[in-house]
Amino acid sequence: MKHPALATSLALLLVPGLAVADGEFTLSTGASHSTGTYGGDITTDISTLAVTARYDAERWNLSASLPWLRVSGDPNVLPGTGPVLNLNPLGRGRLGLVLDEPQDDFGSRRGTASGAGDVTLRAGYALASTGPVLAELSTTVKLATADEDKGLGTGANDYGVALDVSREWDRASVFGGVSYTRLGDTDFIAAADVLGANLGTGWRAGRGQLGLVYDFRESASSSFDDRSEVTGYYSVNTARGNPFQVYVLAGLSEGSPDWGTGVSYGWKF
Repeated sequence: MKHPALATSLALLLVPGLAVADGEFTLSTGASHSTGTYGGDITTDISTLAVTARYDAERWNLSASLPWLRVSGDPNVLPGTGPVLNLNPLGRGRLGLVLDEPQDDFGSRRGTASGAGDVTLRAGYALASTGPVLAELSTTVKLATADEDKGLGTGANDYGVALDVSREWDRASVFGGVSYTRLGDTDFIAAADVLGANLGTGWRAGRGQLGLVYDFRESASSSFDDRSEVTGYYSVNTARGNPFQVYVLAGLSEGSPDWGTGVSYGWKF
């Protein structure tokens, strides 16, 4: 097996689901696009089309997501991970995928590639599921299914844990969370473990909610800046109860994209 941790990771995430009762299943699809230089001289554009399956029952929720990616730009910028020092000689743009810009300081050229991305598995448990204060503990496994030679991923599995808390009032809510992710290393990429944090607020607007979120994430490489960005969103359940969301993102540091936008829609069963 190319990724020996695959079977173990699936088992760890699916075992908690054996204890839950009948619940709700949601299948959703989303599209997003971001662009930025990430502190370098080459602009990187990342377009994503993802499908996510989620199951909710009592205090547990389980989900799996698979994206299709199109990335054009610096091979040192990887989807989901951000800027790293990528020494892969087959990296995007280094052996003729698309060579239309000069090399940068890291010996990179602009390249374009597309294909399946990394599979993400997630399991969440509600520590507090009723009342005005809600809390959830979650674990995430990113499986290295993306082609590292195309610059669509690092080629290593990542493992993360997160704690999220929210407080609701009549028409407003405040929420935040902290996370820790252990990034895997490969022969060509040495990635550091990263801490993350977010803080946001939302307001009811008709049947939906408007919100603003600030996100911080440490850089996976000491050669690049930490990630810092703000996101505005609108989410609503349609007349049939299906969730819809649209967002826009603005980067506040060189480690983030300059801007991004996305939309998603789900079907409940």
